[in-house]
Amino acid sequence: MTSQTPEFLKSELPAIQLFEKLGYQYFDASKHDERASINEVILETRLKSAIKRINPWLNENNINNAFKEITAVASASLMEANEFIHKLLSSQEYTPKQIIDGKETYKGVSYIDFENIENNDFLLVNQMKFKGLENNSIPDLVVFINGMPLSVIECKSPKLQGAEQEAISDLKYYQVNSEKLFRYNQICVAAYKVGGRYGAIGAKEGHYQVYRSEDNAALESLLEKEPTAQDILLFNLFEKDRFLDLIRNFIIYHVSEGSKIKILPRYQQIRATNKTIHKLQTDNEGGVVWHTQGSGKSITMVYLATKLRREESGFKNPTIIILTDRTDLDNQISSTFTRCGFQNPIQATSVRHLKKLLEDDYGKTIMTTIQKFQETDDDGNIVKVSNEQIEVVSEKENLFVMVDEAHRTQYGFLAGFMRKALKNAKFIAFTGTPIDNDEKSTLGKFYGGKYLDIYNIKQSVADGATLPILYEDGIPELYVEKELLEKQFKYYFDQESKEKQAKLKQEATSLKKQMTGKQRINRIAEHIINHYKTKIYPDGFKGMVVCYNRPSAIAYKKAFDKLKEAGKHGFSSRVVMSFSLKKDPPEYFKLATPDTDIKQAIEDFKLPFGDELILNKAGRKQFNNDALMIVSDMLLTGYDVPVAMVMYLDKPLKAHNLLQAIARVNRTRGAKPAGLIVDYCGITDHLVAAMEIFSGELEPDDVMVNISEEITKLRLRHNRLVAFFQHLGIDRGKQRQEYVDKAVHYLEPIDVRDNFKEILKKFNKSLNIVLPDESALEYKDDFSLYSEIRLEASNAYMDKSLRISKDESKKLQSLIDEHLRAKGIISLLDEPVSIIDVKKFEKEINKTKSGKSKELKISNRLRHKIKVEIDNNPDFYGPLSDKLEELIKMRRKNQITQVKLFKEFDKIQEKIVNKSKEAESMGFSSDREFAVYKTLEYTLDDAKGITGQIFQGIEEELSITDWQVKGEVKKSMRKNIKDVLRGKVESNDIQSITVSLVDLIKRN
Repeated sequence: MTSQTPEFLKSELPAIQLFEKLGYQYFDASKHDERASINEVILETRLKSAIKRINPWLNENNINNAFKEITAVASASLMEANEFIHKLLSSQEYTPKQIIDGKETYKGVSYIDFENIENNDFLLVNQMKFKGLENNSIPDLVVFINGMPLSVIECKSPKLQGAEQEAISDLKYYQVNSEKLFRYNQICVAAYKVGGRYGAIGAKEGHYQVYRSEDNAALESLLEKEPTAQDILLFNLFEKDRFLDLIRNFIIYHVSEGSKIKILPRYQQIRATNKTIHKLQTDNEGGVVWHTQGSGKSITMVYLATKLRREESGFKNPTIIILTDRTDLDNQISSTFTRCGFQNPIQATSVRHLKKLLEDDYGKTIMTTIQKFQETDDDGNIVKVSNEQIEVVSEKENLFVMVDEAHRTQYGFLAGFMRKALKNAKFIAFTGTPIDNDEKSTLGKFYGGKYLDIYNIKQSVADGATLPILYEDGIPELYVEKELLEKQFKYYFDQESKEKQAKLKQEATSLKKQMTGKQRINRIAEHIINHYKTKIYPDGFKGMVVCYNRPSAIAYKKAFDKLKEAGKHGFSSRVVMSFSLKKDPPEYFKLATPDTDIKQAIEDFKLPFGDELILNKAGRKQFNNDALMIVSDMLLTGYDVPVAMVMYLDKPLKAHNLLQAIARVNRTRGAKPAGLIVDYCGITDHLVAAMEIFSGELEPDDVMVNISEEITKLRLRHNRLVAFFQHLGIDRGKQRQEYVDKAVHYLEPIDVRDNFKEILKKFNKSLNIVLPDESALEYKDDFSLYSEIRLEASNAYMDKSLRISKDESKKLQSLIDEHLRAKGIISLLDEPVSIIDVKKFEKEINKTKSGKSKELKISNRLRHKIKVEIDNNPDFYGPLSDKLEELIKMRRKNQITQVKLFKEFDKIQEKIVNKSKEAESMGFSSDREFAVYKTLEYTLDDAKGITGQIFQGIEEELSITDWQVKGEVKKSMRKNIKDVLRGKVESNDIQSITVSLVDLIKRN
């Protein structure tokens, strides 16, 4: 590589400079190489020197033996070799026999000095050549510690389209081509100045992670400038203390589906672990770790337990108790610790067993449930005891209790029993949905109300750790069939007195009666099958059906089976719930999964569709064909099932129960774009309340995107796609082939092609989410057209990235084959209606007979539209919101007639409808430009001209993929905007205006 390439100047060189500032030695392997041959991956002289320096008691023979132990590794696979070497690095696994002080002994060898960091040899090398199966591998940067290549960093230009993906692809290729190099690898890094990700050997692209930092003061001081995203990533991974901490305490090997995988920590896991250790060391007390569902809390517990055990932590071989509130979670966490290689976790079976385990001073890791703190007799019956009778199980000072899902366990008498029984224990609570209200507070139960660490839903979705949740709402009229109810009521009770009929109606319209009505469940079951068949199953994902109670779960199973017998579908469904043969109807035993099979059933449901007879090497099933899991109370918390994409919710859940439940579908898997909630019981109000409790600024829209909003986004992205070729002046419908030929010719320049790919990618993403909803059908021809253009351009200009992917092809086939056949199906969910579509809006409003209902319906529609859009263009929608609320207040006080009110509503609606026309008339090509203009017009006389200057100044940043989540890019945007505003607005206002403008552009 020449030193003038953008890749070197923008990414590789800044990385080298940072490593040098961190105290690493550096040399350019293209000019200097310490090895005798490119077949070697170890710097022999440095490694032998380090072994001798760190272990001065070793004789020459054992220095050579220690060298051979870590360099002559015989393993069947790269992963096995990597794990073996990691054990040698992180602990004193190799114990040669030697005479020390006149006595023959076995003593462990250290290959890295974790206690005296500067006793190690830190080296960065660029452009080092390694022997490959095909061509030689030349990674950009290799990080050596004591002569061992512990990391490979691949750098790309920030201007390169798909820089991140290309860097990761190179890293994956090197692992195959030069496997020997990666036997020692602890971390792989893809870097490109404005971003970067890190991952383990064998990791898929989707498992490479970002690194975000709360405090960059030390890095800024080191660099004497504001750091880039690449700087933040490399500093936090490779600053000497941090790198050695990661190697020693944060790398685990996990058995998944019969195969060994390597797991690296997410940044919040490192942060939470180290914050907790620091709190315990300095204040001798624990606290609450609030990490949202799906963020890896169980693995964080493994990391924390590992560090607590380290001698240098100062906790004197502590005892660690992992506490849950359910046996299945107890088993799950115990299994996690075991699969991660944690030594000998023990499950306590009772208070007596727990007390016996705690009698000696030997440090143990004990798994138990809070129910074990209830006193029982010899037959297992619970014995009531007074406070005075509660026995202290342990007075150990170095006893640490990690409480899983603390919001469920740390209230009431059992929690009190536990705290008294473990008198001096330190409690560390882990929760995804803490409770904090007048009656209960997870924070209040743990050391004064301050979180040790917070990682919320919004951050998790932004990091790609979990997926956004899309929301579809239902229409009450569709699941409460009033006319049918009235007819049935009259048929059965018309002869009763009016008073009796009133009581009967009150009971008939109770929530329980409505939710469990047979006709209602049958209708919803039909909708679920049609929805699942057209929208979820074509992509190979599964669904969960959450029912009001156990009888309704059985009713859904019967309805699904009946539809299957009638040839409406071919999907298998399964009921998982608890039941008693003595107390419950016989049909429960027939239709629900027996207790003895539940554990296997819930594990099997996690598997993808396929031939169930095929087993893996370990003799376990690889596939399962249950499509729908029907539950009521079970599996709504703590059940990770990435293959599930949709939850059909027919249970009015609230608060943390609601968020715990819907999080079952937000786990990442393959090409899964989002989780989906289909709501049949109206949880929206509860959702708003829950999100307000669990995240200060968070609104449901941060993680739950209404399908109607995605439809609007699809329309806008389609408009942008069409506009891209508008200058061709050809009717794409009537002159298709000529349009294709001209478009392909126009795409010859690579920058034009890249821009087209980005626009098409966003269009396809929205189409993928909405499809096969009926509203997506109008885009079928253009999907085919622009896909054809992309393919022809790919063939013409040899750009492979423009070829239609299997996923796109599958979606196109799904659009044609599946969704067209679904047309005309009566849906129990309301078809989203946009107020932009005036005719459709008026038609729906005119259905309402009552004037008061019409008032409410129009005002609610306008409120919803304004609420959805106000953040995108506050200076346009803000005054409309104020006007709407003023009108509603005036009407409430009878200060305005209904006729006048409707006229004013029409004016507001007309302004919203004509917004895009106003923007076009002023020459703005996008919503974001118009939004910025509306913000500036109250401050600047030449708002239109300055808006143009701003967008001209940030054109390069806006062209970068996913710029919204790249801090360095947003920083550059802020700088450019400030340059435009200087001299035009008050200097005191520049910062606040700039921040608000960047946020505004991000939202549009």
